[in-house]
Amino acid sequence: MEKAVVERLQTFGIDEMEARLYLTLLDYGSETAGELVNVTGIARADVYKTLNGLFEKGMIEELSEGPSKYRAVPIDAVLDTAIFKQANHLRQMERSKQELVELVNNQVPTRPSDITKRF
Repeated sequence: MEKAVVERLQTFGIDEMEARLYLTLLDYGSETAGELVNVTGIARADVYKTLNGLFEKGMIEELSEGPSKYRAVPIDAVLDTAIFKQANHLRQMERSKQELVELVNNQVPTRPSDITKRF
C-alpha cells in the first residue's frame, strides 16, 4: 500500500523521499531527525534536506519542546495546501497567457506584405 500512496503523493509534487519521511511521521507521531535516520535507513544529510523540503511545503511542523522533533500535518490539510498552490499557479499562467498573446499579436505581422517590410 505504501508504494501506491507514495505514487499518489508524487502527483501532488511531493518526491519519493519526502513521501517516505512524511508517511513515517504519520505512523510514528513526532520524531527527531536522528530517530528518522534509524527508522528509515535514509542518510542523515538526506533526512535533514528532506525535512527542510517538507517544512517548506507545509507538510510537517517542528515541535518546540526539547530537542527538535517533527510532526506530520494531517494529510487532508497537506493536500488542500498543494491544491491551493497549484490553483494559484494555474491562475498566474492564465494571466501570463493573456499578456503573452497580446504581446505576440502586437509584434508579429499578420499580412504577408508586413513580413517583407520587416526584412
